[in-house]
Amino acid sequence: MSCRKWIIAITFSFLVTISSVRAASAEKKPCTSEEGRRAFNEADRLRSWDALYKSYKAFGHCDDGAIAEGFSESVARILVDHWTTLSRLAQIARKDREFRVFVIRHVDATLNMDDVEKIKQNARAHCPTGLRMTCRDLTTQADSALKEGSSI
Repeated sequence: MSCRKWIIAITFSFLVTISSVRAASAEKKPCTSEEGRRAFNEADRLRSWDALYKSYKAFGHCDDGAIAEGFSESVARILVDHWTTLSRLAQIARKDREFRVFVIRHVDATLNMDDVEKIKQNARAHCPTGLRMTCRDLTTQADSALKEGSSI
């Protein structure tokens, strides 16, 4: 493939991705006050990938503010306290790639930095077979959260 064709292909791919993201965000359904209340009440109490996924499917469109912080806390608790279940995340993510994005995004600066450091250590030293990309993404996201957390 010539350099020019390669650049055109990459540019086209980028534009399609941007259009898809914009379309998805434009279609995001509003979070009703009842959904917001229910999401808020459970977002920080989820302790398994299946429970988090169920809540994500029901209330993912409410993922903002205090609810987002609650989801982040649940992600941290699962990754820190139940690291050995990471393969279950991978199973769910094979069927729903956006859930993987959701999980990675929630390793953020709202978390206790000791938890973020533990997630980073687990991803580097205890990555399950076949999950290298997930562990790499968790490490990168943890580094970003640590950097942002240190500037707060």
